[in-house]
Amino acid sequence: MPGPFGAGIVQNQRNIKMKKRITYEIHGQIERNSYFRIGKALVRIEFTGGSINSTGVYPAQYVTENALFQKAIENSDAFRNGEIKRGRVEVIHDERDVVEQVENGSLSQDDALNTFPEVTNMQQARMVLMGEPYCCTLAELQNKSQIKAVALVKGVAFPNWL
Repeated sequence: MPGPFGAGIVQNQRNIKMKKRITYEIHGQIERNSYFRIGKALVRIEFTGGSINSTGVYPAQYVTENALFQKAIENSDAFRNGEIKRGRVEVIHDERDVVEQVENGSLSQDDALNTFPEVTNMQQARMVLMGEPYCCTLAELQNKSQIKAVALVKGVAFPNWL
């Protein structure tokens, strides 16, 4: 279900707007060009990268961060009848968004300082929490759930790490 900011934009609990990177798949096809209506325009989207080999069948895919394209695909008949399926959904966030939101006043400076969009894995999250000013011990950060719990308690956000 789309967030209040459009199909490809969500808002987390800390009031930071984030985009979604969605992978759409067409199973049973290697390539396909599909046309989608956006207002009065007709847009061609290429689903590519599918393959059939000894390890299995891989669907043709299209990956987009564009909220307009996401909405067009999800409002199409092909998506509604199950021909096109949503694959992986990633919430993405970059530092320019944080700077822009601080400048326009929709995000406080404190929230921006505790947001680390460059962190994309457990090791990077662990290093941030072990450093200043958080000073956590390695024993506190043994697995993903412990790291997420400590980050929540310390008010730290890693928007690009699932």
